[in-house]
Parts: sequence; C-alpha cells; structure tokens
Amino acid sequence: MTGRDGSIITSWNKDSWPEVTRGLDYKGDSINEQRHRNNLCSREVVEEVIRYFKDKDIDIWLTQSGYGWLTGGSFAVVLEDSVKIQTYAKRLNRFAKELGCVGLDFDWEFPPTPRQAQGYRQLMRESKRLGMKVSVCAIQLTVGTQYEDQCVPDGVSNEHEARYMKWEEIIDKGMVDHINVMQYLGYDARQKRMNVKVKYDKMRLWEETYPREFTSDRKVDMLCGIGFYSYMLPEVRQKNKETTRKNLNFNQLYKQYGEEAYEHRIVGDEYVVWTTKDVRKIVRRARKKGWKGVFTWLVSHDFTLEHPLKYSRQQALAEEVEKIWKKK
Repeated sequence: MTGRDGSIITSWNKDSWPEVTRGLDYKGDSINEQRHRNNLCSREVVEEVIRYFKDKDIDIWLTQSGYGWLTGGSFAVVLEDSVKIQTYAKRLNRFAKELGCVGLDFDWEFPPTPRQAQGYRQLMRESKRLGMKVSVCAIQLTVGTQYEDQCVPDGVSNEHEARYMKWEEIIDKGMVDHINVMQYLGYDARQKRMNVKVKYDKMRLWEETYPREFTSDRKVDMLCGIGFYSYMLPEVRQKNKETTRKNLNFNQLYKQYGEEAYEHRIVGDEYVVWTTKDVRKIVRRARKKGWKGVFTWLVSHDFTLEHPLKYSRQQALAEEVEKIWKKK
C-alpha cells in the first residue's frame, strides 16, 4: 500500500507506517485504510507466490491501486505533490524490482480531480523512465458513450467518471505499454442474459476511438477483460436494493443453486454469467480482432478445484490461449 509521505507500506515495516488518510469511498462509507493495511500479506507469502509463478516461467507485475474506487486516500495525497511522486516512483520501482517483477500495473480507474489525474500520469511516466513496463486499467473513454454495466451503484454521483484520465495524452506520449480495458461483462437487457455481441460492441468503442492501437503499428497494447463473477439482474437488484446482496462468485452460486451454476447462463432466475463457451468465444475474438490479449477479474471468483475442471472458466481461457500459442 501507499503511505501519505510517499513510503511503501508492507506487513514487515509496521514500525515506519505513517498515519492513515481519512476519506469516503464511492458509497459514502469510510475507506478505512487501516483495514487494508491489516490485510497485507507477510513477506514469506509474497515471496512464495512470486516463486511459484516464476518457476513456471511466468512474468510477474506488481499492482498499485488506490484505497477506494473514487477515492485514492494516501495514494491520492502522494499524487498531489510532484516531489512525493518522484520519491514514491523510485521506491515503488525499486520495490518491484527487488521482488522480481517486470512491470507495474496501475489499477485506479477514476482519479476524481484534475490534479490527482495529472499526478497519476506523472507516476506512469516516471515508472517507464526508471525502466519498468507499465500498464493501466481503464473502463470508460475520456469522452463518449456511458458505460452500461453500472460503473457505480444507483444514486452515487458519477459525473467525473474517467473525465480526467486523458487517454489521448497517455497513448500519444507512450506513457504505458498496456491498457487493460475492463469490459468484464456484456449484459443484454432484452434477452436478460450475457451476450458476447454486447461485449464486442462495448470494446468496439475503444477500437473506433483509438484505431491504431489495434494494428501492428500501435503505441499501446490493448487487452480485454473477462469477468469471472455473476451479474445480478437489474430488477432483482432493484427489489433487493435495501439488502446487502451482491454479485456472487461461482462457488457461492453453486452453494446456493447447485449444479445449475455450472453451465447455465441464468442461475436461479437472479444472476447471469459467462459460460465456458462464452469465455472461449471471447478469447478467439480477441485474437481475430487484433486485441493484444485477455485478462480476468478475478481468478478467485472461478470454481475451485473441488469442482470438475471442465466447468472452470480459467481452464477454458487457458486452453484457448494455448491453442493460439501453438499456431504461432
């Protein structure tokens, strides 16, 4: 995590943690930085995870996020100070290299002020200058069509969604290597299910706005996200808006609805999901359309190995990617 003084916060340097930053998240609740800090993994766990993937010859990137979706907390404090940004960039890049990471993934979608967005871009530039690969997460274009999958809950102000990101500047000046387009879902309100065509239409907005980024002459590689979680039907969400019910992962769906969760597009008449067939189609489409690749949110939302592997969305994705690699 980030300290408001530009420090790196880990579970093993508690003695030097600065004071937390107070603030509210997009729902108006406390961002509770202390809770995030308490969830940090030990050095042994971090190193073991990295070792596991490196043994499989897989490159590791270190992700940096804010403390809240529309609130950066201490991260935002750093981004408002040019000197702190330079200090933090050096520390962050040194930390990533010590862990053996090849790149930094900046996972904060909506900086809420022009100054924080400017600082965000400065951090990207500094990280590239220091020799790291850089990726950044995106949901909505700087201008254009409203995102359809409820970026923020009903009743929450979303006037500043992506307004200050300046994707044109990020791309034109080569601030990042990858843009992870977080088009995870594709809900078809007419058919009341996930529809890969809806997803393609949403991704097409990026293709039309930045056509060069989908050719061999691109400055930035575009990747397409696939959501490994359910989407509650809007009418069910409205009916249960006073409850704490939310989108369920596949293990939770199975616990509640049994084998219906394996391959049904609509589960319990309340949730819609991508099937393994849908996942395969999206991977193949990504290859055909010239998207750089695919990524998921989140692997832990998928079925565990206690369930048959043929129902694993990640397995379906892996098999399709393997087929593409073998054809090269």
